[in-house]
Amino acid sequence: MRPICITGTPGVGKSTVAEILKDSGFRVLSVGELAMEEGFILGRDPDRGYLEVDIESLCSHVKGLGGDDAILEGHLSHLCDCCSMVIVLRLHPRILEGRLEARGYPEEKIAENLEAEALDVCLVEAVEIHGDRVHEVDTTGRSASAVTEIIMDIISGSRVCQPGGVDFSGWLLGDGKAF
Repeated sequence: MRPICITGTPGVGKSTVAEILKDSGFRVLSVGELAMEEGFILGRDPDRGYLEVDIESLCSHVKGLGGDDAILEGHLSHLCDCCSMVIVLRLHPRILEGRLEARGYPEEKIAENLEAEALDVCLVEAVEIHGDRVHEVDTTGRSASAVTEIIMDIISGSRVCQPGGVDFSGWLLGDGKAF
């Protein structure tokens, strides 16, 4: 199986879009659910508190599933080298901050995720692994259904969203730009 991976910093809209894709008939697999169900959790990071996933085992498992291409959703999905395409969802850090606060994330985890978003961490990792199979979609100011339409266009080949078009580094540098 060569899944289409949807990735991005926590809070950018991956799960919401994945649910719409699932309702549209796509086979959607959650990295988090697979890791829990299949026992790919290595433990908990003692400093940050998040679950550590055995990516190598997860990716081997995904490769062995067979069947039609599926959507692999989760902020670690791009680390699987078996992806046929990777779609990185992005969101302006000011909006992301509100979403993470609403989820009850601790301040340190919010700051870490906002910095990761501003520095394109998921995008850079995805490009390093997948090269020209990576697409970047800015979800800022777009509804989940509009983002889903963009993703469906990318999957069908009728739209290309090359990486590098989204830049939130100014937010990190404090340039005062809203969005």
